[in-house]
Amino acid sequence: MRLSIASLGLACLLVAPPSPASVRHRAAAHRTADGGATRVHGTLASGPEGRRAWHAGGTARDGEGNLSHARASGVVGPGGRITGGHRTTKSSDGTITRQGGVVAQGADGGTVRSRRSVQRNPDGSMQTGYLVNGQGAAGGSVSQSGTRTRRADGERMASRQTRASGARGSYEGSTTRADGTLEHASTITGANGNRYEGQTSLIRGEGLSHTGTCTNAQGQTFDCK
Repeated sequence: MRLSIASLGLACLLVAPPSPASVRHRAAAHRTADGGATRVHGTLASGPEGRRAWHAGGTARDGEGNLSHARASGVVGPGGRITGGHRTTKSSDGTITRQGGVVAQGADGGTVRSRRSVQRNPDGSMQTGYLVNGQGAAGGSVSQSGTRTRRADGERMASRQTRASGARGSYEGSTTRADGTLEHASTITGANGNRYEGQTSLIRGEGLSHTGTCTNAQGQTFDCK
């Protein structure tokens, strides 16, 4: 069973062109042939200078007990725009999944995009993941992604990766955690070509260790300060 954001509210919202300042709302509900039910609603508000805000949502349940709920909303104006939404489903076997995302754009052209997912299973295990990307108006960028896992026996694992770049240089980092061990690696590069590479490990019962190396643009090593 799927319930798309588009089918939830956009058709309701765009029935007629909005006036310069107005609020429109639509809602509907019906039962399906298999004994399920669907409800949808949508609201659109518009104002001067192209300002608009909208929201759409809905819930669907089929005859087998599967449930799906989705929501989406957005705001648009002279300063930029932001839109986002999420969908949650619950299967008849008890599995719950949630997916969502956000996109924001400024008037200067900078953008941020993110998405996230979570799944919880009947045996108690869980998996999550996320991704964030940002792009500055001047050309700089940043991104980060990560995952987390919990097994049915309670063991947890996680990882994260980060990248950033701009006029002053760049950064790359990676972190992992599992079974009492934490490891982190990073690389920092300056605008002049100098580079730092480091590795850090934290092991339960053994302690912390760290190594780092610095090199210049010609590949020659020097003391890190």
